[in-house]
Amino acid sequence: MSANQITRAYSIKDVSKKINVPTGTIRQWEKDFTGLLHIPRSKQGARFYTDMEMALLKKIKEMRDKNISREMIRTLLEQHLNGVSQPASETFGGSGKPSETNEIIAAVPNAPAPNEPAPEVLRMEEMLTVMENYRQDMIREIKGVIQNGKTEIVEDLQTVINQGNMHTIQGVAKSIQRSNDKRQAEIQFLNDAIEKASELTFETFGTISDCIAKASEDTYELLSQQITESSRNTMNESKNMLTKISRTVKEAQKDITSMSKTFQHEREHMVDVMNLNLQQFTEAVKEREEAFQDMVTGYREAAAAKKHKKWWNVWS
Repeated sequence: MSANQITRAYSIKDVSKKINVPTGTIRQWEKDFTGLLHIPRSKQGARFYTDMEMALLKKIKEMRDKNISREMIRTLLEQHLNGVSQPASETFGGSGKPSETNEIIAAVPNAPAPNEPAPEVLRMEEMLTVMENYRQDMIREIKGVIQNGKTEIVEDLQTVINQGNMHTIQGVAKSIQRSNDKRQAEIQFLNDAIEKASELTFETFGTISDCIAKASEDTYELLSQQITESSRNTMNESKNMLTKISRTVKEAQKDITSMSKTFQHEREHMVDVMNLNLQQFTEAVKEREEAFQDMVTGYREAAAAKKHKKWWNVWS
């Protein structure tokens, strides 16, 4: 800033109109961010605001409109002020002459506002942009993790089921193959026996048929038991995987419920602050009304006393 430039000063009402924030809220912000938001005062004790304070108030309003908590706003302001304090000290620290930029004049209603935003405003906007991008990236990562988790669970379940079915089919195929080999061996043995015992009686042939039937029944029962046991194992594995999936979904629902409760708590806190500000404003209005009523009553009593005195002076 050059030596012939001066700092504009605004009253709290002017700032309230420019940033569209009630004066009570501005005073509350001054209390909430004590040590960070320094509001200068005149010799008479009245507040006045420069473009820098008004820019910080605008940034605070934007962050409050985005439902950012006061603790987070305080952290961002601390980082912002720590970031700009070093360049400022290097720029103005070596000067031994008094600065002429401290001259303050009253704000003119129709005076044009500065065209270029302050560096602090630009840095605060950059910080807000970074915070918004970080929030969006975090939401996308959470969605991606949940989606990938579901996909991996489904793929694992399909793999386990396919492996179980493959093992079952292979076991049954091997059992059938062994049974066929055994049956072929038995048939070959019977054919040889029939060829050798073609002269045996009908009773001997019946006995051989009974042996064949019994062997077939044993083979069928063995295959049935193996198939039943394999199916039971597959069902148990499927139930276990479904139980794991249900637990994962419930945990995700709990996380979503917890986030919803956090957002609800922040909204309720904001409503409480607004109600507190409204109550303070109402109490201030009532106090002013009572003071005005007292003043009117005192004026009426004084007027009545003066009239009474003049009435006696007429007869004296």
